[in-house]
Amino acid sequence: MLGHSTAPIVSWLALSLLLFGSAGGCGYRFVEYHSDGAERREIAVLTLENDSEEPGVELLASQALRHEILSRGGLSLSGDPATADFTLRGRVLPIRTRSRSFTGVALAREFAVTLRMELRVDSAKAGQGKVTRTQFTETDIYLASADSAVLRKNRQEALRYLSGVLARRVHDAIDRDVLGVMQ
Repeated sequence: MLGHSTAPIVSWLALSLLLFGSAGGCGYRFVEYHSDGAERREIAVLTLENDSEEPGVELLASQALRHEILSRGGLSLSGDPATADFTLRGRVLPIRTRSRSFTGVALAREFAVTLRMELRVDSAKAGQGKVTRTQFTETDIYLASADSAVLRKNRQEALRYLSGVLARRVHDAIDRDVLGVMQ
């Protein structure tokens, strides 16, 4: 019968504890939202305008913004801008696409797509915070394909990813500038 040593398991657990335990010292911290209903504010996210030539990207970006607000829990999502404490509105700016790398016969292997949004948070009450940064931009790379359906799907997935990244940045800006959570 062969004996099994527990040393690798113990060292793996010790390393895991060390890594997770040291995460608090590198600048990460938990955001403390108020848990009682009295401090929770509502935000209405209007569907963004689409100034790009990409059909449906405004719906993709608006959905990502709503999803981020729902998943964080610091704000309640309101369907009525008239009753909400804040209203988020804006537009998707023209999308930039460029070739990133080429094959030996000058065919593109990769494309870079840049999603840009211009947003504004309006308050129902005068004098409440505004988001100081109004333009948000991010770029991602997707693979080219000779199959147009695959190329379209790769581009759509890149735009979906970018919408999520920008939604997180927008929510961070709302936390910092409007709610004063992240000082």
